[in-house]
Amino acid sequence: METFEKGKRLLTSADYSRVFDSSNHKVSHRHYLILARQMPSGHSRLGLVVSKKNIRLATRRNRAKRVARETFRKSATSLDSLDIVFLVRKGFDTLAPAVQTSLLEDAWIKLAKYAGEKR
Repeated sequence: METFEKGKRLLTSADYSRVFDSSNHKVSHRHYLILARQMPSGHSRLGLVVSKKNIRLATRRNRAKRVARETFRKSATSLDSLDIVFLVRKGFDTLAPAVQTSLLEDAWIKLAKYAGEKR
């Protein structure tokens, strides 16, 4: 498994706030919400919001974050210059791991298409 280096992560609350306050792109699903904002940085960055309120068990929260990071890493080249926040909703942890992966791969494709149209 490859690393998820600091340059590919949203690190500060200011980074998250910029995306929450002025997101240009949104991909919504019953089990997750993805907000994104076009940035001049030259590469995409991902922030994760996986609350205990929505997924009780730490092992399941960690799994959700791992799937999000891994699918993002594979799709990052097509998501040029976006700051992205991935928010988990209730029920995401009840999906089979293959379904979680498939849903997120589809979400990154939708986001890449949407971001490409809006440029």
